[in-house]
Amino acid sequence: MDRKKFISPYRYLRLLFFVGVVASGASYGNDEQVFEAAREYTVKVRSQVAIPFFGDRKGTHIGAGFVVDARRGWIMTNAHVAARSPSKVRVAFLGSDFLPAKRLYVDPYIDLAIVELDADSKPTALNAAKLDCADTPAIGHPVGAFGHPWELSFTGTRGIISGVTSKFPGMLEMLQTDAPINPGNSGGPLISLRTGKVLGINTASRRSSQNTNFAVPMRHACRVLDLLRAGKDPAPPDFPMAFLSDLDETDRLVVAQIYEQGPNMPLREGDVVYGVQGVSGRVTNRGQLIHQLRGRLDDAALRIVRGDREIVVHGRFQPAKSPAEMRGVLTAGVLFASTPWRDLEELVSGKLGLMVHHVERGSAGDAQRIERMDLLYSVDGATVNTVDDLYQRMQAANENKHTVVFKFIRMGDLEENLFSYVERPLAITDPRLID
Repeated sequence: MDRKKFISPYRYLRLLFFVGVVASGASYGNDEQVFEAAREYTVKVRSQVAIPFFGDRKGTHIGAGFVVDARRGWIMTNAHVAARSPSKVRVAFLGSDFLPAKRLYVDPYIDLAIVELDADSKPTALNAAKLDCADTPAIGHPVGAFGHPWELSFTGTRGIISGVTSKFPGMLEMLQTDAPINPGNSGGPLISLRTGKVLGINTASRRSSQNTNFAVPMRHACRVLDLLRAGKDPAPPDFPMAFLSDLDETDRLVVAQIYEQGPNMPLREGDVVYGVQGVSGRVTNRGQLIHQLRGRLDDAALRIVRGDREIVVHGRFQPAKSPAEMRGVLTAGVLFASTPWRDLEELVSGKLGLMVHHVERGSAGDAQRIERMDLLYSVDGATVNTVDDLYQRMQAANENKHTVVFKFIRMGDLEENLFSYVERPLAITDPRLID
C-alpha cells in the first residue's frame, strides 16, 4: 500500500470538520479579536434622573453604548439607559473620564436612543462599530454581548442567537439570545462572532432565566440612524388603532379596533396588514410595520387583505411623540403628566388625560397618600386633562394659598369594582413645568 496516498478515517473526519468550518464562515478562535475591537468603540453611559416620568426611576444609572458615527460623535444605546425623562448624560471610553453628551433622539416604541458627544470635548479619533443593517441572524449564530454587567467594566459574554420573537411588550420584534445580559449590559452591542459586526442592542433579560435575553435588531436601529443622518424625522407612526395579539403565532397582523378619532388611513377592523407598498418583505408583526413606515408617514400605502380581496389603501399617519418631549407639572412632590396608554383615552372619552407619574418620598403629596399611577379625575370638581391647564390652576392656587382637592381613580379591590375613587387635599407649593 502506498502510505503517501492513505488517509486514516480519523484524519479524514478531521479534514471534513475543518472544511466544514471554513465553508460555514465560523470564526472559532477569533472571539478575542472581536471583543478587543469592542473595547475601542463601546462606552459607559451614565444618566442622572432627578424627576422621573412613568417608566423611569430616580437616581443615577449605568449602562453601555457604542459609537455608530465617529465624525458626528453619535453613540447608540437603549432609551432606558439614556432615560426617557429629563436627564444628564455622560459617557466614558475605556481608560477615560466621563464626557458630557446630550440626547439626540429617543424612540417612542423600540428601546433605542442616540446620544451626541459634546463637540468641545469629543475625542479627535473615534472608532465606530461595524453594523450589520441588512440581515436577521439565523438561529445558532454565535454572538457576544459586550458591556459592563454588574459594573464589571468592558467585559464580554458569549452565546448564540436563539430566535426572533414578537412576543415582547407592544408586539415589537426582538432578537432572542442565550448570551448572558445583566444590569450594565443594557445599550451595549450584541456582536456576531463570525463577522465582528453588531447585530443588535442588548436590551433585557428574563429574570427567571439567565438563558433568555433580548436585543433590538440592528436593522431596525439602522433605519433610525440612516434617517437621522439624512436630516429626516425617524419618528414611528402614532397608530390610531390596536392590533390583535398573535397568541397562536399565526404571523398575521390583524386590526382589532379603530380608535374613536379614526385614522387618516382607511382601515377597518379585521383588515390583515401584510406590507407597505414599495417596500420589500412581508409584515407579520407590529414591530415590522413600524420599521417599514419610518420616513414614509406622509404618503403611506398599506397592502392589506380585506375579506377575500387583496387591496392597497392610501393615507398618512401622525408621528408618535418622542418620550424626550414629555411635559409635566411638579408641585408638592407630585409629578403630573399625560397618561401613557392610548386605549385608556378611548375608554373614558378623554376625561382621564393626566396621571401621577412620580411622588417624592417625604413630600406633602406623599403625606397625603397620593400614589404613582393615580389617574386625575378632577381638580376642585373640574375636569383637567392637559398639562398647561393644570399648571395654570396650580399657579393660581399657589398665589392664593389655596388647598386644592384632587379626585383620583385608582385600581380597586377587584372583588366588586375595577376602580376606586379617592379625594386628596393638597396645599400647592411652587408649581413648575418639567420638560
